[in-house]
Amino acid sequence: MADRRARAGVIVAGVAGLVLTGVAIVFAHLSGVSWREWVDTYAITNIVFGVGFVLPASVIGWYRPGHLVGTLFMISGLGHLVTAAGGMLLTYWLQHGWPLPLERTLVTFYFAGWQLGIGFLANIALLVFPDGRLPSRRWLPVLWLTIVAGLYETVSSVLSDGTFFDHPGVTSILTVGIVQPNLADAVFDLLFIPLNIAWVAALVVRYLRGDERTKRQLLWLILALIAMILLNTQRWITGNGPILLLLSFVMIPLAVGVAIVRHQLFDIRLVLSRTLLYGLTLTVIVALYAGLVATFSMLVPPTVERGAQAGAAIVVSIAFTPVLLLMRRLTDRAFYGGRSDPARTAQQIGQTLHHEDDLGGVLDRTRTALRIPWIELSTADGALLAQAGTSQEGPTVEVPLRYRGDHVGTVRVELRRGERSLHTADRDTLGLIGTPLAVALHALQLTEQVRQARVATVEAAGAERVRLQRELHDGLGPSLTSVAFRADAASNLLRSDVEAAGRLIGEVRADLRTVINDVRTIVYGLRPIELDQLGLDGALREHVAAVPRQAEREIAVEVEVPHPMPALSPAVELAAYRIAKEALTNVLRHSSARNCCISLRIDDHLHIDVSDDGSKPTRWRPGVGLRSIAERAEELGGTATAGPAANGWRVTARIPIHGNKA
Repeated sequence: MADRRARAGVIVAGVAGLVLTGVAIVFAHLSGVSWREWVDTYAITNIVFGVGFVLPASVIGWYRPGHLVGTLFMISGLGHLVTAAGGMLLTYWLQHGWPLPLERTLVTFYFAGWQLGIGFLANIALLVFPDGRLPSRRWLPVLWLTIVAGLYETVSSVLSDGTFFDHPGVTSILTVGIVQPNLADAVFDLLFIPLNIAWVAALVVRYLRGDERTKRQLLWLILALIAMILLNTQRWITGNGPILLLLSFVMIPLAVGVAIVRHQLFDIRLVLSRTLLYGLTLTVIVALYAGLVATFSMLVPPTVERGAQAGAAIVVSIAFTPVLLLMRRLTDRAFYGGRSDPARTAQQIGQTLHHEDDLGGVLDRTRTALRIPWIELSTADGALLAQAGTSQEGPTVEVPLRYRGDHVGTVRVELRRGERSLHTADRDTLGLIGTPLAVALHALQLTEQVRQARVATVEAAGAERVRLQRELHDGLGPSLTSVAFRADAASNLLRSDVEAAGRLIGEVRADLRTVINDVRTIVYGLRPIELDQLGLDGALREHVAAVPRQAEREIAVEVEVPHPMPALSPAVELAAYRIAKEALTNVLRHSSARNCCISLRIDDHLHIDVSDDGSKPTRWRPGVGLRSIAERAEELGGTATAGPAANGWRVTARIPIHGNKA
């Protein structure tokens, strides 16, 4: 509802502006005003200013209802149009003798209207551009001083006894014959100097602290200000100049309107950089030519001044290309950062990468150096590592990072507004930066792998300690305690009851045998002794030979291993033995198979395959045994799988042997 009312107000104000413009044009025609009078009375200036403010204000108010800049511009534009229409009406009424009170009322609006424009509200609009708010509360004094200065100029103009272009008696109806003190005029004239500096400083502060969107919006205004200043250079220097050049002021509200509503329309950096490039180049060349001519005129006689001018022109023509290249380098560095010198930029960023591990900080310096909106670094599998800047949802380009031919990551950058592809210099810079980044990513991957290996080692060692603690505490502890108690009892009975002491010693002997068996079991659990005595092939065959005695049903187990069996590291042998043994145990416990085959195959890996011809389960889930198989393979960098096969059930494991040699 609020947006509807705001848009309705925009329509009403726009219609009012259209009517005022029409009134000014119609009554100028009826009054027979010449073009020179249009210019000298500032009528054409006020009309252009009014339309130049009302049009962007209408666009801002329609697409950004309630935006303060749009409201201020609308009032400013209507003020200038009131002055233009009032001036032409007064011209017509003075020719036809309309009543003096009506004329004086119109003079009041004539004097007050234009004061609301470029001298008052437009400056406040620039102070709160582009978001409609002050940069911070610290700028409130500047706002209040701007308001005081604007109100002083407006009120003093309608209370003074000034006339409409020296027509006797045609003064403001509110005039009290006030004469502005020279001191007050001087104070407020001096006040506008720091105020102008403060308005510009506010824009500079916003640019330095703003995000990419804010900077792009401000660049539109900066472009308009530069163009206006260049066109009115004479007026700023001498205090006077061609009136029509003041029309260039409308570029400011137009640029503000584009910045607020359509700041992404063009690559404003490209437009502004090229404007500065050729503007500065032309200024330097003209200044150089004028300086050379003046210098030659003082050094040579008047008869050869024409030759001096020709010599100055030759010098300027020779200097044009170096000056242009210098200006291009300066403007490119100001707007596009270090892309004009990719090697130097990459070297600086690469040095910071070597001195710190903060990838986000490196990306932020890269983004700042190249003046790009947003940059992201991810691993080869797409995991985000770091990013910098704020995305404007524009097109992006990916630059792959490679280390020794392997894809280790990707740098993704968002293009500047208006660009359709990554500039060659930007790509060269990112390519140079990509080398240290790829090395850093590879180092991060190695670090992560080492960390995971350490974690796995610590967890495995901890689990083994827990198992040993449990077996010693639950097995050997009670047995040894029993042996100690029986030995004490036997010692006490040696003199009184030899027979009872003998029985106790026999029990101690039996308990010690049990303890010895428990110790042997624990030792074999750490590493089966048959592996050291028989090797992997012999240990598997010995274990398989005992299967008929352990199985509740008849089952044939076959072992297939390569001959001769190559030397394997103790860790690989132990893992293979445990995996095959656990897989065979699962067959004995959970399968209805009559035949089972344990097969070993070696290339760059040790392949373990345990298959049976049992019936396939309809539903199953991995248990402790299968998880143990997978963990043993993964500890050495391998993999393991289990599940139904074509003719039954199958467990496979693959363990690398190059990194695990004996």
